[in-house]
Amino acid sequence: MIGKILMGRFRINSKIARGGMGAVYLARKVDSGDIFAVKVLHRDIVLDPRMRERFFNEAYAAKRIDHPAVVRTYEVGETVSGEIFIAMEYVDGPPLRRLLRKGSIDSNRVVLLSAAIAQGLAAAHVSGVIHRDLKPENVLVPRSLKADSVAKIVDFGIARIIDAPRITTTRHVIGTPQYISPEQAMGEPVDRRTDVYSLGVMMYEMLTGALPFHDKDPEKLLRKHIKSRPIPIHKLSIPFGIDPVLENVVMDCLKKSPEARPSTMEDIVSRLGAVG
Repeated sequence: MIGKILMGRFRINSKIARGGMGAVYLARKVDSGDIFAVKVLHRDIVLDPRMRERFFNEAYAAKRIDHPAVVRTYEVGETVSGEIFIAMEYVDGPPLRRLLRKGSIDSNRVVLLSAAIAQGLAAAHVSGVIHRDLKPENVLVPRSLKADSVAKIVDFGIARIIDAPRITTTRHVIGTPQYISPEQAMGEPVDRRTDVYSLGVMMYEMLTGALPFHDKDPEKLLRKHIKSRPIPIHKLSIPFGIDPVLENVVMDCLKKSPEARPSTMEDIVSRLGAVG
């Protein structure tokens, strides 16, 4: 792909990342020189109708959302030679996963990152989109202090668009086992509170450096999300104290029943604002 020009508009310069569905490239707009991130579907799955639908679902979902904490999608296209692509906002910064490899994150920064993620998800929910695969790999952290948000959510590949036909049926488990909500793990219908749970898992991991549940067996891990209780954060050995208000927010997000969790992302942002 390096050196190719897509649709006569986007010149591919270098590869940024590679995932299960496609590769992401750094590209420049031919007429303006502006930088974009361009996601191109892998050639070996271009002809798979289900994967094409999932790819376009991601584009359709992301284009509905206009918020600084969500990576903007500008254009979706298919070239005459068969490349299917999404042109997106380029973010100069690593995924949150890279920060977590160093261990826990300072609680003040956790509050800032979590509030930004929650605000982006609130905008997604208002737009009728549930992410359903929130995890550190899908959150970018801009390096520039001038960035319009401290966190940027990406990859709505398995998002649930509320007013669109479902790609998957109930009883079909989707998502990432380490961050999946109990209702997702059981293959039940989900609403915006499934993203609340996944955000809770991420906040727990940012604060402690560890996930609330562990198991090499994905099925056993799903059962832990459904039945097990996470160890309260204040009982773990972490390099700094934790504000009880912050711990309560995290543990409430991790409640098994969706009805027991904060009902909206706006609720979470408000409660994070009360952390001392």
